[in-house]
Amino acid sequence: MSQTNHSAQLAELSKRLHGSVDELAANVVALAEINSGSFNASGVNQCGERLAELSQSLQPDLVETLDVGPTITLDEVGQRRETNMGQAVRVAKRVDAPFRVCVFGHLDTVFAPDHPFQSVTRKGDVLYGPGVADCKGGLVIGLEALRHLDTTDWGHQVGWEFIAVPDEEVGSHGSKTLLASIASTTQLGLGVEPALPTGNIAAARKGSLTVHAVCRGVPAHVGRAHEDGRSAIRAAARLLDQMEEANARAGTTVNCGAIRGGGPLNVVPDLAVASFNIRVQTDADHRWIREQVAALAASVADELDVSIDLDWIAARPPKERTAAMETLLQDAVSAGQIVEDPVIGQDTGGSCDGNDLAASGLWNLDSLGIRGGGIHSKAEFADVASIPTRSAIMAHLIHQAFERHRLNA
Repeated sequence: MSQTNHSAQLAELSKRLHGSVDELAANVVALAEINSGSFNASGVNQCGERLAELSQSLQPDLVETLDVGPTITLDEVGQRRETNMGQAVRVAKRVDAPFRVCVFGHLDTVFAPDHPFQSVTRKGDVLYGPGVADCKGGLVIGLEALRHLDTTDWGHQVGWEFIAVPDEEVGSHGSKTLLASIASTTQLGLGVEPALPTGNIAAARKGSLTVHAVCRGVPAHVGRAHEDGRSAIRAAARLLDQMEEANARAGTTVNCGAIRGGGPLNVVPDLAVASFNIRVQTDADHRWIREQVAALAASVADELDVSIDLDWIAARPPKERTAAMETLLQDAVSAGQIVEDPVIGQDTGGSCDGNDLAASGLWNLDSLGIRGGGIHSKAEFADVASIPTRSAIMAHLIHQAFERHRLNA
């Protein structure tokens, strides 16, 4: 097909979907009205069932649910605990095709069943509600981009998988094996995470590490034997202060999101758990910060005569810019021009499943979802008028990647 005809098809796709915005918005609401907080396994599974129902109109060859591994957390006393998660949903068509694309997203949100932000409202083309942008609006976009393939004279040569995992918001710990398997069997990954606040597409993404520092001291009576005690909270505070100084390295940020411990105020506390999230730009930064944290913990433990154990529970590698990524970004820029939704690649500190897929060797762009904002807050919103153009951008990315595959075959 000529690029002229393809451009005309993209423009027609966008125009047609603009005429169906109300139906598309209803599909987003159908997903977002189900609470699917990461640890609400039954709600995640209900959301997956709804997504599977919506996918039936694509006449897929396969719709299945897949168990994933548990998520590991630390309890109040610093012990590891495993929590079983909901199931992933896999929808597939033409899985034996020589060129295969994976559209990936997630079912879970950050809003637990007892969070006050539960309902979905609409004002004009804007939806307000939990997960409407991150990433249930994107799931609808992914379906529409894949639906477009069967209206073209080339789409029947493209195999696809649509994967929605249940645990992305808590690091996809249990889904990593599934993601690695996808990377080994597909040639292109397209993620439906929400667009950046600018509307742009994420290029490089920082890596993310989670570490818990379990500090153990010596209890003592505050009045009679204070000097015999060793405060675990003091150790955690000292470590926290010194770790956050690591932000001085360009591109690396350290944040203590929680600190737990202590008890009666007249007892020197013998346990404290400080939990950190760290973001790094490069693999070299990743190695450096782990060495720094280990050295700081050892130094504080020695200085205050306590023990500090580090538990590195979760990690996502950095997703750095590559020649392959630049090609995909240029395809996205071209598509945006065709459908009058201009986008560029923009580096971001956020991380997602695209990081893990890239580390496994799969070319991917991962913020092709809906325009919106306020994600992870009760101000979350999504502009359903962007579904047509974002679907067309994704369809263009599939076409261009397929054409390169065909010419190189």
